Amino acid sequence: RAPARCRRPMAHAGASDHWERLWASGLAKGDKFDVGGPSATLLGALRRLDPVSEGATALVPGAGRAYDALALAASGFARVVALELSPSACDAAKREIEASGHPRAASVEVCCGDFFRHTGAYDLVWDCTFLCALDPSVRERWAAAHRSLLKPQGRLLTAIFPIDASRPDGSGPPYPLSLDLLRRLLQPAGLHAVEVRETLPASEQHRPGGFSGEAETALAVWAIG
Repeated sequence: RAPARCRRPMAHAGASDHWERLWASGLAKGDKFDVGGPSATLLGALRRLDPVSEGATALVPGAGRAYDALALAASGFARVVALELSPSACDAAKREIEASGHPRAASVEVCCGDFFRHTGAYDLVWDCTFLCALDPSVRERWAAAHRSLLKPQGRLLTAIFPIDASRPDGSGPPYPLSLDLLRRLLQPAGLHAVEVRETLPASEQHRPGGFSGEAETALAVWAIG
């Protein structure tokens, strides 16, 4: 039985109903912001990650079809929570996990709810195209929530996307991001960067299915302290 916090979807601060409308309209795999599979940025990070400890847990906010959540489970995480606000996205994630037939699929729990009310303590949190989907007014809350969801030795992995200097800061969603912006948000919340990759190879760039612009991706790993 799912924990109470995962049973009821709800609106949360900074979220646009734009995303639910897209999912409810029948968003296809690989269309618009849907990658069609795990993010290449995550797969690159997992190749460099230390071996996953027994019983380790992970959280993926704004998980979409849960491709990345399943990739984390496949890499050895014992429990991965795929957190989504959109009920239609939660349904799509459950179908995707079931259809995958992956032997680690049972390690993924789809949780339909509010990121800012979510509770738990995780060894790893993967934020990819979640911050960029939120209104800038809730960015400090986003940072504080991430800090509260990490175990003392946990890590926050952020795919910093889209990086696009040609777009004004307030244009979105998705809103353009930068490494400097994340530092200004996360450092006051008590997180510091332990790994930064500002230039990723083409094979590790995050590329949604409907992507047609020049935006780039960076990767940063954050720890408490």
